[in-house]
Amino acid sequence: MKLIHVLPTVLLLIAGCSTMNSVNFYSMNDDIQLGSQVIEETRKSMQEQGVPRNKNPQDVRKIRTMVQRIAAVSDHPDIPYEVDVYSTDVVNAMAAPGGKIIVFEGLWHPQKGLCRNDDEIAAVIAHEIAHVNCRHSTKALSRNMLYGGALAVGAAIAKARDYDKAAYVLGGAFVAYEGLLVTHYSRHDEYEADRVGMMYMAKAGYDPRAAIRIWDRASRGGGSSGSPLDMLSTHPNDADRMQALQEQLPAALAVYSVRQ
Repeated sequence: MKLIHVLPTVLLLIAGCSTMNSVNFYSMNDDIQLGSQVIEETRKSMQEQGVPRNKNPQDVRKIRTMVQRIAAVSDHPDIPYEVDVYSTDVVNAMAAPGGKIIVFEGLWHPQKGLCRNDDEIAAVIAHEIAHVNCRHSTKALSRNMLYGGALAVGAAIAKARDYDKAAYVLGGAFVAYEGLLVTHYSRHDEYEADRVGMMYMAKAGYDPRAAIRIWDRASRGGGSSGSPLDMLSTHPNDADRMQALQEQLPAALAVYSVRQ
């Protein structure tokens, strides 16, 4: 019975904002500063591991050109986009807040690679730029403040009132939330990055059909080696996601055709 008395207090704290997915306590300048910290830490870590950065000038120029083209048609073209390309067979790309893009050469590796042509590489980069423009990282941090804070407060209230069972349940929920949810984009974020990224690449003159090809390839295991793709650890394999891309394709193709 005591647990029932505590939960309404916690739920009230969580439900206080009905637009949870759009809450962001950070400014765009905060995003840029956070991204700069992330990319510097990544550079330091990669250097310690002996992974070369921007080793192949031709690949670096190609990726930077793609980022410039896609960023130019994005919602935030004026933030200081920056690109690092790492010479490793990791099949992935990622974006830190504020336009810091990290690409691993394994993305187009001849055996393990996910992408087979420039349009497909551009689809991945557009997806990451969409995460930057939708500010998913700092929105996730803001959700953490609301959800995690509510759970922590609830546990503290329960403990103060000697509601041991409630404190145990809420404390466990807080740990699970911190460990499992905060480190990943939400399903809503991924759908939004898919949708926005497809339109960005079409506006930049890249064939949006490439987005469907690569996510389909990823869902089936990717490269010819059949090795697990690193991207699948951060991108959920969901048939609904492919369906959403298919439904948006006509609109994206209409934009793409104008750019030809």
